[in-house]
Amino acid sequence: MTVDDLTPQEIAAALAARRELGAEYEREIAASLADRMQRRIDAEVSARSGEDQKSAPSPRHDLEIADSVTARWTALGSLAAGTIVTITTSGSDTDHGATSATWFGIIVINLAVNLGRRRRRNRG
Repeated sequence: MTVDDLTPQEIAAALAARRELGAEYEREIAASLADRMQRRIDAEVSARSGEDQKSAPSPRHDLEIADSVTARWTALGSLAAGTIVTITTSGSDTDHGATSATWFGIIVINLAVNLGRRRRRNRG
């Protein structure tokens, strides 16, 4: 039996063998199945690692992607938070200073995120 033979049918056969042989063989059957599964996973990881090493992205590229995702989520979160605060404080008898302070805080957070991104980009 090869690693590629580990199919749903093979797993079902292992379960059927456990039922036929009884609980006293359960540990051996489980260990055998786990060993075959581990070999299959290792083979797939090795195959993918060989492919990935040829075209693996650089750590710099990973950092750029992470920075981009962070900036997008910060912008989207800022818009959502600002919209919610503006809607909830838009009544005529509310303190508009709280709305202004919230938007000022949102601007400061976005500036900090984007200045940090620019600083990291210029460092590398």
